[in-house]
Amino acid sequence: MAETAQVSIATTGMHCRSCTMLIEMNVGELDGVASVQADAATGTTSVSYDPEVIDVDTIVGAIRASGYGADVTA
Repeated sequence: MAETAQVSIATTGMHCRSCTMLIEMNVGELDGVASVQADAATGTTSVSYDPEVIDVDTIVGAIRASGYGADVTA
C-alpha cells in the first residue's frame, strides 16, 4: 500500500459496540482501507486509506450501505 490518507466521517445512528463493529467490518473489507475505527460515543468513523485505490465517496457509501448516516467532516 502506498502513502495513506486519513479521513474523519461523521456517522449517525451508531448506538452500541455492535454498530461500530458492523461499520468497522464492512469498511475494513474494502480494498485500499488500511484501518478503520468507529466510535459510537463521538459519532465518528476514522479511516486510513490509500487514495490511489479507493476514494472517500466509496468509504462513505459503505457506511451508508451498512444502515448509518455518513458525512465527511473537515
